[in-house]
Amino acid sequence: MGEKWMYKKVFFVAVALSLLLMPGMTGCARKNVRHLVSDVSLVSPGTTKKQEVLNFLGQPDAEYKMDDGGIFWVYYEEKTTLLGNTPYIGKKFGKKTYEIVKVVFDGDNVQSIGFRTMREEDFNESELAESELAE
Repeated sequence: MGEKWMYKKVFFVAVALSLLLMPGMTGCARKNVRHLVSDVSLVSPGTTKKQEVLNFLGQPDAEYKMDDGGIFWVYYEEKTTLLGNTPYIGKKFGKKTYEIVKVVFDGDNVQSIGFRTMREEDFNESELAESELAE
């Protein structure tokens, strides 16, 4: 009888753990994941063309015209700490940062690439956050 009870206990614990972990695993499957840091390493100033940038990074999150007539594209990705992904308490205690890539074009060629990170507060005050709210 003791051995049968142990198997029931193990089965119950396994089912309970599966049910607890399932929502977290399905949440990851729905997100479109972009890895800016690794994808931008495929872009080389002076040799990479606009179409190649689109192939590597996708559509830009924002496009700007410069005074000299050139353009630059901006890509950004929101990063959340592990605590930020925790249900119920994540919004209160989790921290967000943003990885931002700026690709400057000279005609059809990439002229330069810039990469930086921003705190959530700085990002929300930036022109990027305003352009996202307008969409």
